[in-house]
Amino acid sequence: MYRLGWTFATLLAKIGIPLLIKVDIIHDDEANVYIATSSDLKGLVVEANTLDELEKEVLELVPELLALNSPTLRTKAATHLSFNQPPIAI
Repeated sequence: MYRLGWTFATLLAKIGIPLLIKVDIIHDDEANVYIATSSDLKGLVVEANTLDELEKEVLELVPELLALNSPTLRTKAATHLSFNQPPIAI
């Protein structure tokens, strides 16, 4: 797998190398929601009440954002998401 956003990611995806998109998750205690963003995929900002809802929304949105951000990218490779959530202090 090769991370989207790294040098040559588009080229490698075109030849079938799987892409990895890192998704960062934080919990906004004040609003009591989870927020997902990604420095790899421009425009990815999703908010949901639960982690399950958040993951579902991200999975639905990623193909659309890939098409908008990289219209020439016709990846034959699978796109994998890596969800990263910092530890929660108790």
